[in-house]
Amino acid sequence: MQLPDYILLFVSLFMVAVSALQSSKEDVMEAFTGANKDLFKDRKTQGAELFLNRAMIILSILFFAMIIWSNAIDRFYM
Repeated sequence: MQLPDYILLFVSLFMVAVSALQSSKEDVMEAFTGANKDLFKDRKTQGAELFLNRAMIILSILFFAMIIWSNAIDRFYM
């Protein structure tokens, strides 16, 4: 494994952790009961939720770039 592979592993593990910390926008019981709670639907994200959303976007872009970089290195050296 080369450096991009280790970075890719770290980014992917961090993405899993950030996605586990994010709160769900939908309630599971709504699917079974048919209840509709639109009171907080148009709520603006703030605080930790905003940070986790932005972190996930940045990590996703970094993950995509690292995959391209890792594949490019493998093509040149193998």
